[in-house]
Amino acid sequence: MGDAQRPKDEGREGRRDGCLHGEAGAGAFGWMDAMRCVLATAVAFAHAWYLLIEDYRQPASLPARAGYFLAGYAHACVILFFVLSGFWITRSVSRRLDGGWRWQPYLIDRLSRLGIVLVPALALGGMLDWIGLDLLGSTTHRGLTDTYVMRPDLADTLSWRTLLGNLLFLQTILVAPFGSNGPLWSLAFEFWFYIWFPALAVSLRSRRPSPLLITAGLIAFNPHLAISFGCWLCGTLLHWANGERDAKAPPPRGWLVLSALMFAVMLVVVRLRGLDGLELPLAAAFAVLLHTLMRVDPALPAWARPLASYGSKASFSLYAVHFPLLALMAGIVINEQRLPPTTVGMAMVAAAVSITVAFCWAFAWCTERHTGRLRDALSRMPRQPAHPRSASE
Repeated sequence: MGDAQRPKDEGREGRRDGCLHGEAGAGAFGWMDAMRCVLATAVAFAHAWYLLIEDYRQPASLPARAGYFLAGYAHACVILFFVLSGFWITRSVSRRLDGGWRWQPYLIDRLSRLGIVLVPALALGGMLDWIGLDLLGSTTHRGLTDTYVMRPDLADTLSWRTLLGNLLFLQTILVAPFGSNGPLWSLAFEFWFYIWFPALAVSLRSRRPSPLLITAGLIAFNPHLAISFGCWLCGTLLHWANGERDAKAPPPRGWLVLSALMFAVMLVVVRLRGLDGLELPLAAAFAVLLHTLMRVDPALPAWARPLASYGSKASFSLYAVHFPLLALMAGIVINEQRLPPTTVGMAMVAAAVSITVAFCWAFAWCTERHTGRLRDALSRMPRQPAHPRSASE
């Protein structure tokens, strides 16, 4: 679930909330920002639950069963983030192609967006893991709590080799995620999707393959890249389907309700049956919902605006930083036995998630907020004189 935010030319930088512009789809864009907040928070909740709460056992109270049920949506949330990312990046790439494609500014834009969060997230995560593993010797970090979300060989993943691999977006492809921060796998996936899609688009436009397509060979090391890229491309299809929106009358709001109900049914099916093999149908159902949302374009209500603000400004930071922070909190408050899903246990989960959400807002203020400055600084670096390039370059 890496960077699903609007690229600079789509209004992400400076003015993130499109609803302030009065542009077509502005209300829908605000809803999409709010969705990013909900999805990132849902992932953080799931990991807090599995780090702090014991595995399911009967009998369980209704609130406890609801917690276990909702905690099972972490990976599905990442799939939905891929759809959002595919939409925004496809829109940006399409406009860049129309203006004359150049790889350099595109890569500066993407690397600035990812790197300004990833590098500090790796540093912070490594420090928090060191505190938990070496300074506190916590049972969580030593793998003694028997939770599947924490690696038992944590010390082995805190190596310079693993750190370098994560900086090169190779986690879960050629190296493990750095330290406890397993969720960083999706950042690697996102980065390669950012390469593959424009490489495909340039190849089709120029009618000769881009050399960067060779990087698709990484799929051999992790076949899940192919499935996830298919989900990401559902966002591409969403962009294309949305292209004719302004030429048609908006559908009745009942269609939005219907598409939301269909998506809700898909979510329940995924949770009851398991996500394996249903990644693409889930992504497609979400894309249909988003398409209907953009066609109807409902205004963003006042209660959702804080969610949209957080989603546009800090959801990436929340996703990239939450796990090592939650792991340290778990290592401090529990021993080898995780907590039962009592009122106290669930309150601990809520407190841990709340602290994490607040911390990541501050983290984003120090990192994401300065993406434009980093991009501008990299763009001003000395380079060869610019010259016009065709789409085949």
